[in-house]
Amino acid sequence: MADASQVEFKVPLKAAPEDYADRPVVLTVKDPGHRLGLRPRLALHRKGRVPATVFRSFLVNSKGRGRFYGWLPVQFEGATLVADDATAEISADVTPEINVRRLSLLEIGTILVLQRPLFILRILRLLMARNMKGATFRFARQVDALSAPSYDEWIDAQQAAERVEGTDAPGDWPTKPFVFVSIGRGTEQAVAETRASLATQTWRDHAEMPVSEVAGMKDGNAARPQLWMRLPAGMRLAPRALERLVRPFAFSPSVVAVYSDEDRVNKRGRRNDPFFKPAWNPPLAQSGWLPLDGALVRLVDLPKGLDLENLPMGEVIDKAAKGRRDAVLHVPRVLLHRDAPYQRMIGHVRLKADAAEVPKVSVIIPTRDRADLLEACLKGLFESTDGVDLDVIVIDNDSSDPAALALMSRYEKAGRIRRLPLPGGFNFSRACNLGVEASRHELILLLNNDVEPLRRDWLTKLSRELDDPDVGAAGSLLLFPDGYIQHGGVTLGAGTVARHSFHFLHPKSAEDYGLLRERREVSAVTAACLLTRKSLWAQIGGMDESKLTVAFNDVDYCVKVRQAGCTIVWTPDSAMLHRESVSRGADNTPEKLRRFAREEQTVYQRWGDILRNDPYHNPNLSLIAEDFVLEARPRDLSPRTSA
Repeated sequence: MADASQVEFKVPLKAAPEDYADRPVVLTVKDPGHRLGLRPRLALHRKGRVPATVFRSFLVNSKGRGRFYGWLPVQFEGATLVADDATAEISADVTPEINVRRLSLLEIGTILVLQRPLFILRILRLLMARNMKGATFRFARQVDALSAPSYDEWIDAQQAAERVEGTDAPGDWPTKPFVFVSIGRGTEQAVAETRASLATQTWRDHAEMPVSEVAGMKDGNAARPQLWMRLPAGMRLAPRALERLVRPFAFSPSVVAVYSDEDRVNKRGRRNDPFFKPAWNPPLAQSGWLPLDGALVRLVDLPKGLDLENLPMGEVIDKAAKGRRDAVLHVPRVLLHRDAPYQRMIGHVRLKADAAEVPKVSVIIPTRDRADLLEACLKGLFESTDGVDLDVIVIDNDSSDPAALALMSRYEKAGRIRRLPLPGGFNFSRACNLGVEASRHELILLLNNDVEPLRRDWLTKLSRELDDPDVGAAGSLLLFPDGYIQHGGVTLGAGTVARHSFHFLHPKSAEDYGLLRERREVSAVTAACLLTRKSLWAQIGGMDESKLTVAFNDVDYCVKVRQAGCTIVWTPDSAMLHRESVSRGADNTPEKLRRFAREEQTVYQRWGDILRNDPYHNPNLSLIAEDFVLEARPRDLSPRTSA
């Protein structure tokens, strides 16, 4: 195989590009010369948008046959196929045959019924709940998911790529760490299986050691770091597992621990149930949701007195890292194989209910008219919120509705709110900046006028997240009135810039892998309910009111929060009702579309590299389909941190 990174083939269209825009299509390839390789990318070009090109991937089989399904962008203006640089045969002189055609909604619906009947039932339930937005959104995402390979197909394609990918020789590494492995209790057969996998390792500098002897080990040799791994009996390592896990330690003395993804091997030896993990996420490690068996830990960093035999590895690593996020690395490759499924939904670790001062929070509510929404929001704050000293600021953007004006006047005269006028076109960022400037308290809550609490302690729970000085912002679980998820955190890079995680999923559908019950660090949360600090707001310049008036201002702010060295926490303990309309379709005008495109361009040009690499989303998973759909051609698989 040779480098095919620049090899592209234009996709022929039988009609004008605008006839394919915002439509489902099927693309088929016949590539007997294997010039595309096994994992080609489809580059979809967008007119007048940044990024100008978005990518999809799919698999081509050993006979050179492949099929892609997907929903094309609104501003589609053409497509090219980019060869897989690892597996393409560019010396071949046979040009691939490429065909693309539009699919009717009836045709794509029939395909989904046959191939993904469970998801069709979920879409029908959304329709029965009159949730048109949700049904439309999930229908399009299921079309995008049709190109996802099965796990068996995915394994074969990735292994073929790994066989030819270039790696540096361990002999050239600056140090050669030594690994001590402790195998847990289990049946004789299970222990033997684990030992057998150790015997196949390409990294030979390892030895078995009982866990009882590990605590007494001392590592004083900087030129030969000593590492420790605890393996459950029956867990097997991929042949290059130790080599890939050891490598970060060989190049950096600051690395404390390294872990990888995993899957399950059934009784017939078939791999299934992959677990693609986020980068280091302390709340998930502490709760047990994030399994860290088979991780490597630097021996010298293990605190004294730990019960290394019984303490969950998540806690071991958390204590060893001592709060340093850059010290724990995740290798996003499946290097571990269990003989039994891991129970992901183990426990939700809540903050300790220590006695604390009553939090003082300035609440900023931008609004225009809609007295019904604003009244419900204010009643929620003053009648259904306990344990918080409130300073409520309503930013009135040219309200003219008599009922809304009377409502604000009544609350203002009672001394319960302060009303600040914001004349002119709607500018969410300016409204928030104005409110923060006028706020009386250090804790600042941005709150939409269509959000209401579901629990009386919602704001105390949210405020307690910021008791940790390292946390710069926190967000809540937001539910639509029909019970579906409106906001479960934000995934950067999903779509193009960002998308709400678990959007339009039902909490009881089990599609979230238990994450909707877990406090966790995320890269961003929605400004519909975002708690932050006034001092941090001032430090990073607040929201961009000149270039991000409506869309993505919360994403931009959250990225700046993390760039300032703070973390962001999403918590289900603060649950809210979000009355964002779900029964009506899109009402975008040409001007709104142009404004959205400008704001998308601003954020992408500012933070493109960060948007493409959300540490809390695994690069083996799609950013186009829904949250846990396999990506045929993974993104960057380099070891990564959440720092």
